[in-house]
Amino acid sequence: MAFALSIFAARLVQLQGIDAAAYKTDSAQVLLKKISIPAVRGGITASDGTVLAMTVQTYTIYADPVQIPVASRPGVAAKVAGPLGLPTAAIMTMLEQPSSPEYVVLASGVSVTTANKISQLQLPGIDMNPSYTTEYPNGDLASDVVGFTSNKGNGTSLFGAQGLENEYNSVLAGRPGSEYVEVGANQERIPLTEVKLAPTVPARSLRLTIQADIQYEADQVCKLRVAQTHARNCSIVVMNPRTGAILAMAQWPTYDPYDPVPYASTTNIGTANVFAPGSTLKSVTVAAALEKGGRTPMSAYTVPYQITMDGLYTFHDAELHPTVRYTLAGILAHSSNVGMVQVARSITPQQQYEYLRAFGIGSVSELGLAEESPGLLPRPGTAGYWADNRYEYAFGQGLGVTAIQMTSVYATIANGGVRVQPTLVAGTTDAAGTFTPAHPPASRRVIRPRTARELMTMLQQVPKLNAQAGEPWGIINGYTVAAKTGTAQVPEPGQSKCLCQYGSSYIGIAPADNPQLVVAVNIQDPHGKYYGGEVAGPAFFQVMKFALQTMRIAPDYARAPYIRLAAP
Repeated sequence: MAFALSIFAARLVQLQGIDAAAYKTDSAQVLLKKISIPAVRGGITASDGTVLAMTVQTYTIYADPVQIPVASRPGVAAKVAGPLGLPTAAIMTMLEQPSSPEYVVLASGVSVTTANKISQLQLPGIDMNPSYTTEYPNGDLASDVVGFTSNKGNGTSLFGAQGLENEYNSVLAGRPGSEYVEVGANQERIPLTEVKLAPTVPARSLRLTIQADIQYEADQVCKLRVAQTHARNCSIVVMNPRTGAILAMAQWPTYDPYDPVPYASTTNIGTANVFAPGSTLKSVTVAAALEKGGRTPMSAYTVPYQITMDGLYTFHDAELHPTVRYTLAGILAHSSNVGMVQVARSITPQQQYEYLRAFGIGSVSELGLAEESPGLLPRPGTAGYWADNRYEYAFGQGLGVTAIQMTSVYATIANGGVRVQPTLVAGTTDAAGTFTPAHPPASRRVIRPRTARELMTMLQQVPKLNAQAGEPWGIINGYTVAAKTGTAQVPEPGQSKCLCQYGSSYIGIAPADNPQLVVAVNIQDPHGKYYGGEVAGPAFFQVMKFALQTMRIAPDYARAPYIRLAAP
């Protein structure tokens, strides 16, 4: 007995003396429970305050079948089914076949009102946890820009999965906090116990440069033109050339942010899709020729319908015509491919490449949208660059651009030759409502002011020439417009040797004597008509006219300056 008692005594000494501190720590850990405190995700608004994305609180309703007597389950199921809008049989099935013995989710994303109704019933074994979800009050408006969110596990934390929601996730999400509380054997919190608190870092909201009314109009026009021309897709970008602010970035097809399936359909066409720009790129060739090739707007050229360069490469104009004499201004205004390949001879391939790069071709625009493409622009002397590329580049073939890149090209011309970095985010707003503007976008001079003025003069001849051909889409009463159409032949998917499809573009600047808006339209693979003026022109006219009115830009009532297009 003495030996047995000595063993007990030794064990007590060990437990209460030697190991007491360790057991005390273990006991405290068992009593402590970590409760996550989510940071409410910030929202996204348009420049005029229109809400594009917002976070709302919801609840996850769950049951502990063990705490619900078997005899009471039909009654409990019936009472819960009503507010949740579910059949009683469905609730009974979940109670009888729970995901785990003591836990089964009955519904997620339940509104606060519905959750309150269920809470007031005070049903045994029925409880709820707060959660959050993203709402899009204006549906798919600018969804290709805004993106969408997904839930992390328990639904209390949202993260950006696409678009600006993804790029600015750290700003919009904030940082969750936590607290440690003491709980009893039933895991319920013990009142007035010590709490270790790690506070949340409040999220911020984004204010975009997008103008909601213009965005909506561009969305609808894109959708209509795709239907009318039976095209594969359409993109429309509206930009302020002075600030680089994007006022609209529309596309069709777009997607529902509540159900972004398949994921591939969530791509932003304006930044991810690459296409041949066609004649809209001729302005860059002319700019290089004016500054590096010793050309002037009055430089004269003989322009036949077809021409062979270097004895190997044959090019022709879009429509049959007799041999004519054009000035450089006339070549651009009449959009002659044959004239443009002659202009390209006045500059070296390296100079041509450098001007394309300076205008933003071949590099991403850094808007912060996933899968943004730099385009396709092989450098002279590298793999993929062929001897005839210098001529093809001159009229917008043999390379690939994005819609935002081409919008920026014409914004640079409109801004007196200074390229301003395109931007979608105007700034952020904190929880107190204080707005902090974004850093001013970077800018740099690309061409001389004189070159930009000469290009604007040449481009103002285009709407009148198009109107004479029955396409008056650059004629907006009261406003001068500088514009350029583009039609590119592109290979059908999987058929690289056959240029069987077309890309149609129309880019314009208004008012031309005081540029404030650039509208760029691109429609890919239209069926039937395919010229840029007849396919993309109507979309340009409608969006530009609407944007001028919406932004309350006063008419200039000016006339396009005269410049000689025909050479002696």
